[in-house]
Amino acid sequence: LVNSTYSNTMLGFLKNQTLRSKIPAGLPSGVEVANKTGELPGKVENDAAIVYSSGGNYILVVLSKNISSSDEAKTNIKEISKIVYEYYN
Repeated sequence: LVNSTYSNTMLGFLKNQTLRSKIPAGLPSGVEVANKTGELPGKVENDAAIVYSSGGNYILVVLSKNISSSDEAKTNIKEISKIVYEYYN
């Protein structure tokens, strides 16, 4: 049984994430998102998010490895996010 107080607290942390250059960056302004990033600059760029969308809420996780550039990986994550959002909406 999940304690809703703890669940809401954790969702609050994710919704207040300040690193928004990956999955959230591919979404239209105003779309609510709760995400958690992970990175090792120049090696790994990851993001996992709950996207609260008018077409239906969904979870998106994008993981990378052996990247040639952190900026390129972030751009790819942003583009994947945009494609998924457009598919559901």
